[in-house]
Amino acid sequence: MKIYIYFEQLGFNKKETDIFLALYRLGSQAASVIAKYTKLERTYVYKILLKFSQENLVSSTQKNGVKHFFISDASVIKKFIKNKINHYQKLENEFFVIENELKQFENKYSLEIPKISLFDGLDGIQNMYEDIYIYMKKNNYISLKLFASNVLESKGSENGNLKYYGENFFEKLKEEKISVNTFLGNGVSIMESVGKSIHIEELENLPASNASINIFVVGNVVYIFIFKSIPIGLKISSEEFANSLHFMLDKMRVD
Repeated sequence: MKIYIYFEQLGFNKKETDIFLALYRLGSQAASVIAKYTKLERTYVYKILLKFSQENLVSSTQKNGVKHFFISDASVIKKFIKNKINHYQKLENEFFVIENELKQFENKYSLEIPKISLFDGLDGIQNMYEDIYIYMKKNNYISLKLFASNVLESKGSENGNLKYYGENFFEKLKEEKISVNTFLGNGVSIMESVGKSIHIEELENLPASNASINIFVVGNVVYIFIFKSIPIGLKISSEEFANSLHFMLDKMRVD
């Protein structure tokens, strides 16, 4: 019956719905009569009827010293729903009262979980380059680290270099006098040795195809670019992870 589904959505379980429907069918009755009709325990039925009474779904009266319950008409359900709406609206309006207090109970560990954002496609990669620039400007950083694969077989078409994806990213870094401490994974078909470069002008021509990889380490954030048929980028905000990469790059042996 659809009525059971509807009442379930109101928060009633099956037994509560049985009790409500029995009372609606039988009219004014004592809890014992409803219990017998529904084949439920009397004390449970009485408890539920009192609950309904508190929610203004049923009314009660005394007959010969025995409490009888009744439902005035079906409109009590609409009133019940309206009261619920008003109640939750009031709670929503008053949420600010407890919001700050709840923040005091936040688990410190949960606040330290790395935040990861995914970027993909040409627009996504360009947005990630812009995110690096904005992050550096906001924090007044004057340098960053970059590890980039520089494999000969990955170099090719015009749209297969960093300038195609980064647009004027490197030019803006140069204008802001931001230095890029670059480590290059050099090789023919695979990375075989590590070289170094500090010239921004050279970076625009680094390969950005055939699974080339760029890893930018800026402050407490790591940006990873993987240039495949659909390029993807990961932004990882983690002080611990960033510090580890800072350390690894600082200690990296350069040929």
